[in-house]
Amino acid sequence: MLDEKDLQAIAKLIDARAEKTEDLLLDEIGRTQSYLEKQISEVKKNIDELNQYYRITRLENDNTTLLLKMIESLQKDVEELKKKTA
Repeated sequence: MLDEKDLQAIAKLIDARAEKTEDLLLDEIGRTQSYLEKQISEVKKNIDELNQYYRITRLENDNTTLLLKMIESLQKDVEELKKKTA
């Protein structure tokens, strides 16, 4: 049978092993957190770029629509002038 000294030695080994495991887990959690924060940062950057692209595209579409309306208006004016001069 194990005496008190042996039990204490085993308890110390178990505590040391548990502490080592805890340290390893905390290190891994820290690495995982850093990795995920980097990934989140990249996703945010990409979303910001997409938002900028969307805004630019929307403005370009609006400008194109306005130009088309202006061209239609000018075409009507030209047609009216043609009728007046004919």
